[in-house]
Amino acid sequence: ERIPAGYVGVQYSVNGGVEDDVLSQGWHLVSPMKKVTLYSVATETFVMSQDERAGSKDDESFDLTCSDGVVNVDFEMQYNFDANQVTNVFTKYRGVNGETVISTNLRSKIKTIVLSRYTVLEAHLEKKSEVNKALTEALREELGRLGIFVESATLPATRVSESIQNSINARTQKAQELEAEKLNQEKALLEQETARINA
Repeated sequence: ERIPAGYVGVQYSVNGGVEDDVLSQGWHLVSPMKKVTLYSVATETFVMSQDERAGSKDDESFDLTCSDGVVNVDFEMQYNFDANQVTNVFTKYRGVNGETVISTNLRSKIKTIVLSRYTVLEAHLEKKSEVNKALTEALREELGRLGIFVESATLPATRVSESIQNSINARTQKAQELEAEKLNQEKALLEQETARINA
């Protein structure tokens, strides 16, 4: 049995069940009565996106719950399996390989993430880096118990409803108008001061 670089193999025997001995990369002599399942210990990327070019098969974006509503997001995660815990993963997920564990079993778990500490506006615009950090920490804790190490988790694209987008646009326009008014007032004060000095 050949274990490719960046993978380990879990051995399963019909007679004895899962073996504690995990196969490292390279060639190994394995009994024909044993089945070997691969798990990646190298960095892998998992993507759920609206854009098929980002790696998703279809539109796999999903709604993320915030404190005051939902925001539609694309999701990207860099992860690897802990070589010391792959036998537990194999047992828990009934012998499927690592790719299947992530793409099917954990897809639904990822979709249930709740960012109740953040508002839609914060997740969409104002605190994106903070949200990504909180997301990474939450998944690192959750998936770490399963033997999966999350290197990073990000929301590369976020989308809000039309009404929220209109509110954001109106707020931005109001802020620009206030800034322009402030500049006009400062200019008027400067002109008054200049006229006083000239007089």
